[in-house]
Amino acid sequence: MLIDRYGRPLTHARVSITSKCNYSCVFCHKEGVNWSTINELSPEDWSFFANVVSKLGIVYFKLTGGEPLTRSDVASIVRGIKPYVKEVSMTTNGSLLNKYAEELLDSGLDRVNVSLHSLNREVFKKLTGGILERVIKGVEIAISSGLVVKLDYLVTSLNAYEYRDVINYAESLGVDLNIIELIPLGLALEKYAELYSPLSTIEKYLEEAAVSRTLYEFQSRPTYVMPSGIKVTLVKGTCNPELCASCTRIRVTPEGKLKTCIYTNEPLIDAGDYICKRDEEGLIKALVKANEFRKPFFSTNSLQPSQ
Repeated sequence: MLIDRYGRPLTHARVSITSKCNYSCVFCHKEGVNWSTINELSPEDWSFFANVVSKLGIVYFKLTGGEPLTRSDVASIVRGIKPYVKEVSMTTNGSLLNKYAEELLDSGLDRVNVSLHSLNREVFKKLTGGILERVIKGVEIAISSGLVVKLDYLVTSLNAYEYRDVINYAESLGVDLNIIELIPLGLALEKYAELYSPLSTIEKYLEEAAVSRTLYEFQSRPTYVMPSGIKVTLVKGTCNPELCASCTRIRVTPEGKLKTCIYTNEPLIDAGDYICKRDEEGLIKALVKANEFRKPFFSTNSLQPSQ
């Protein structure tokens, strides 16, 4: 297992399999990458990647985009990765989930996060450019097919008032929920200030309404168990040293570049050639190099690198 200079193991990979998206979310951070013309890696490439990095301890894969379901071979990607890792999950806007839910389940997908940022169709349209009813249908079909579903609700000034409705909806489905703080990446300062809404009111509500509170080990995310039994997790990614101190993730772009943190592209290590040429030794060296550059973006004086 790879351990960085701050004592953090490297166990998770967030893999963007495409930069393409059929939505136009006003808060999109594009995974912290300025997308350009990209040659997307194939299912066979991702299978090779998973095989190699799993030997180093990277055994949790989160597939994302863009929108991963815009790739017609998405199930093949999951199927190729699954034999080598402990878990393959996916984050999606849900607009195409009704089409792919059963195929994803059959391919071995362990769970899916579906973005549901509003239950008001006009607000949803304004935030994402998408159609709310299509996402709701996708969620329902995914659940009925047997997929494990978790909802993602990103809080902005336009939808913050809906938090109880979203929690209630998650409870009605019996699914867990992430409540996510807006981060400034991809936004002009004025737009960020216009859209940002703090999570303090929601956090206070959860403290009072939940039957228990724990810390989710991955990124030390506070998680609340509601009376219904569902879990609601707060994801605060900005100015949060606790999250950074327990981050175990590396990011991978659609063409195979290794990104050590969403907040920085320095360095952005290109492993795509090693992947395409099936160069295991070269890929391992690239991973080791990337791990050497990993560091908490938000830190405290108590978190120091080893000598």
